[in-house]
Amino acid sequence: YYIARMLIKVKYIALVNLIMNRVVVKELIQGELNLGNLTKELTKLTDPQGRQQMLNDYEQLRQKLGGPGASARAAELMVGYLKG
Repeated sequence: YYIARMLIKVKYIALVNLIMNRVVVKELIQGELNLGNLTKELTKLTDPQGRQQMLNDYEQLRQKLGGPGASARAAELMVGYLKG
């Protein structure tokens, strides 16, 4: 993990965050994945406001990706982020 972090410079790991260029889903990496953090993130799914925010974010993602061919467009975006 630490070697990869030194070699690969990206702001995010999760595909949805890379595409949206912001945190849509919390990335619980290595030591951040613990019971407290996981519980906190899962609790957001049952909170009406947190759930609505998640649904809004995913709707924005769908709009950004567009219709058929979204996988190819997502791959192009990822390549662009990795090059930049």
